[in-house]
Parts: sequence; C-alpha cells; structure tokens
Amino acid sequence: MAGIGPVTTNRSDLLRRAGVRPVISNPQNELEIFCSLCVGRVYYRERNRTLYFVDSPALSISDIVKQVFRGLDQQARFGQLYMDEHRLFRAASFIQLDKPQRRALFAAFALSGIHITR
Repeated sequence: MAGIGPVTTNRSDLLRRAGVRPVISNPQNELEIFCSLCVGRVYYRERNRTLYFVDSPALSISDIVKQVFRGLDQQARFGQLYMDEHRLFRAASFIQLDKPQRRALFAAFALSGIHITR
C-alpha cells in the first residue's frame, strides 16, 4: 500500500526534513512558492517584501511572527492565499514586512531553526 510515509510530530525531525526538501529558485507565481513550502521553511520575496509560510500543529510560524511583533509593540496583519478561485482551499499565509520587522523576525527564525529561502 502506497502512502506518504510515517507521520511525525517531532519538531526537530520536521526541521531536519525542511532542510532536505528541494528549494525552488526564482518562482514564477505565488502558487509555485506555496508548492515549495514545508514545515520549518519560509519564503521571503524581496521585491514586494512579503514572507510566505505554512503552519502546522507541530510548528506554528504565525505564533513566532505574533510573538516577535508583540515584542516590537506592533500588530501582525496576515494575508491568506487560496489554491482556487472560490477561496475554498487554503494555501500559504503571508505577511508584508518592513526592514526592522524583517530583521527581528529573521533572527527569531534563525534561533528556532527555521530555514529562510529568498
């Protein structure tokens, strides 16, 4: 019987696997970015200062973002991408960052072992 393999909720195992997954270079659109994401990996697009990510029960990127923004005394404003025109199937979440927000958030990601692809 075919399947996706063993499912794990071990955070360190998930982060290790994020480093092994192939990285997309020069994506053409947001759907390609979404398809390259996995637990423990985020994608930052310089030209529009947007960070794309997916959450999982084992590792919530949005919780890290909220904690960093709380430390900056700011409110995080997340956006949601969808895979279909009817907005039924969620894809990646995103947030636009200014330079100080990006620096603080990337430091938190580095401390958490999260891989940042640009």
